[in-house]
Amino acid sequence: METHRNTLSWKLTSPTAVFTLLLGAFMLFLSINSRVDPVSAARGFGLPLSGSEALPWMSVKSGRDLGIGLAIVALVVTRQRLAAGLFVLTSIVMPVVDALTVLKAGASLALALSVHGSAVVYGVVLAAALLRPSAIRNDRQ
Repeated sequence: METHRNTLSWKLTSPTAVFTLLLGAFMLFLSINSRVDPVSAARGFGLPLSGSEALPWMSVKSGRDLGIGLAIVALVVTRQRLAAGLFVLTSIVMPVVDALTVLKAGASLALALSVHGSAVVYGVVLAAALLRPSAIRNDRQ
C-alpha cells in the first residue's frame, strides 16, 4: 500500500525540483545580499534608499527572503511537490505587492515589471508545473 507521503514525492533531479530549488537558492542569495549590502539591495529592489534608512527595510526583506528560501528548500528536500506548488502559488502575492510598493516609492514601471513582474511570471509558470497532475505522476520516484 502506498503511503500519502509517496504520492507527494518527486525526483530531486526532475525539472520541477531543479527549478524549485533554483528559486529557493535565489531567495537565499537575496537574503544574504540584503544583509551584506543593504543599499545596493534596496536600489536593485527598486527603493530609492541611499544610506542608513535602507537598513530597517532591507532587514525585514532579508528575513522574509530567508524564510521563503528555507521553506522552499525544505519542501523540495522532503519531496512535497504539491505543497511546494501551493506555496509558490500563494507566494506570488509578495512580488505583486513589492511591485506596487516600489511604484509608489517612485520606481519606474519598467523596473517594477522587470524585477517584480518577472518573479510573478516565474512563480505562475513554476506553480502550474508543480501542480499539474500528469507531471506529478511522471516525476515520482
